[in-house]
Amino acid sequence: MTATRPDVLLTMADYRGTLAAARSLGRAGVRVTVADGRPLAVARWSRHVRRRLACPDVDEEPERFVEWLLRFGAREPGTILYPTSDDMCWLLARHRGDLSRHFVLWMPDVDVLYSFLNKRRLYDACTRLGIARPATWAPRSAADVERIAREARFPVVVKPQTQVMLRPHAKGRFVGSAAELPAAYREFVRATSYGRLLRDWDPEVTQPLVQTFEGRQAEGVYNLSGFVDETGRAFVTAASRKVLQWPPVLGVGLCFEEAEVVPELADDVARLCADRGYFGAFEVEFVVADGRHLLIDFNPRFYGQMGFDIARGLDLPWLVYLAAVGDGEALRAAVGDARRHASVRGAHVYCDRVELELAQGVLRLAGRGPGDREKWGRWLSAHREGRVDAVLDPRDWMPGVAEALGALLRRARHPRSEWRSARRG
Repeated sequence: MTATRPDVLLTMADYRGTLAAARSLGRAGVRVTVADGRPLAVARWSRHVRRRLACPDVDEEPERFVEWLLRFGAREPGTILYPTSDDMCWLLARHRGDLSRHFVLWMPDVDVLYSFLNKRRLYDACTRLGIARPATWAPRSAADVERIAREARFPVVVKPQTQVMLRPHAKGRFVGSAAELPAAYREFVRATSYGRLLRDWDPEVTQPLVQTFEGRQAEGVYNLSGFVDETGRAFVTAASRKVLQWPPVLGVGLCFEEAEVVPELADDVARLCADRGYFGAFEVEFVVADGRHLLIDFNPRFYGQMGFDIARGLDLPWLVYLAAVGDGEALRAAVGDARRHASVRGAHVYCDRVELELAQGVLRLAGRGPGDREKWGRWLSAHREGRVDAVLDPRDWMPGVAEALGALLRRARHPRSEWRSARRG
């Protein structure tokens, strides 16, 4: 690294992708600044972070947060800024004109990014390109919901169009029968809301989707993650399979296993990126049902289990960094290295051990624990050598302490939610 290499600013320090990016770039010699006001946010505690700053909360005060960014950028122009959450992704793109006067923003414009962040727009693009996805409806009235109740194959899930500025963050609501759908739909609308900035920009975002729920018939969730540049030629992917999530029905992945890249799915993702003009890091989720891969989500940013891909040779933060600084020669070499690593499958698995242990504790309290404890205990033991942990790292141990304390406090604040998740599981 030379002295002319720009610094990186990372926010949303409680996200696993932020921690993975801080570790990757810090090991490469990049000066990493983390901005987050929460004292137990895990990435703040990494030894690979050179500087820690407090900033307004992105969730609660997005406008003040953007003002803070502009002041930071004016003081330290040329810093690279890249998103690790849906909120950040949309905010940076929405204010790209102002922010790009100070920061290096290597990302598409807001319309491109929102076509992935908004699932209704994403599924429309999939339909147009012939990419399989679950049956999905976008009702606009109570009559539409009643009609869907008659047409849909149950169970279904009521899900938000996007996670951007959604409060509270909710994956969706499981609905087991047609009779339950109208009330469940109304309740989900009442229980969630979007920030004013997004509502003003997309007034239709407040109308949830209804989607066939494939989870109980599914053969797992398959993930393709990777990188693509503006030309589409620097395209590289790696694959994994989600084997455990929490909450059990609609949750965040806790355990993943390495998988083979399915060439047809990689081609579909490349076509989708080319069609929308997307470039950057990505993670795409497919539910596998009756032998078919159905696309359900596309994250156009750094993502939770990114540390797994970094450990397998797909160092996405470094690829994004090289693209952002315009080092084409180094980027081509790094993409070539990533492709060679991606073609060699080892025995790697990924685990969010702190969250797994806490989830198992909740299951024990709910009377559902013994079989699960034995199963995942055997899984952890079988994969001791190739295991990549989301947070725990003996060479960078303080984030693990912060995460354990923070996870206990989060569960103490929302005990009923955890209990309901355990009973449903």
